Amino acid sequence: MPVMPLLLPLFWPVAAIYLGGMAELKGGSAVRELIGLFTSFIVFVAVWWGLGKALAGIGPVLGHVIIPTALSLAVVPFILTIVFRLVGIRVERGHAH
Repeated sequence: MPVMPLLLPLFWPVAAIYLGGMAELKGGSAVRELIGLFTSFIVFVAVWWGLGKALAGIGPVLGHVIIPTALSLAVVPFILTIVFRLVGIRVERGHAH
C-alpha cells in the first residue's frame, strides 16, 4: 500500500501530544511503556486498514486514505488508553501546567 508511509509521521506526534501533555502514565516501567507504544501503533495501523477496507466504496482517495486517516487519528487516545491498560499501565488525565 503506497499510503502506509503517511501513517508514520501522523501517529507519533499525536501519541506524543496525548501522552506528554494530556495524560499521565502510572504503574509501568520504561519497557512496558515502549511495548505499549509500539503495540498501539500496530493497533492504529490495523484500525486504519480496517476502515480503509470498510469505506472502500466511497472512492479511491476519500474512502481509502482521507476518511480512514482522520478517523484513526481521532481514536488514537482511546487506542493508547486501551493498549496501555492491557500491558499493565494506567493512563490518567494529566494536570494542567
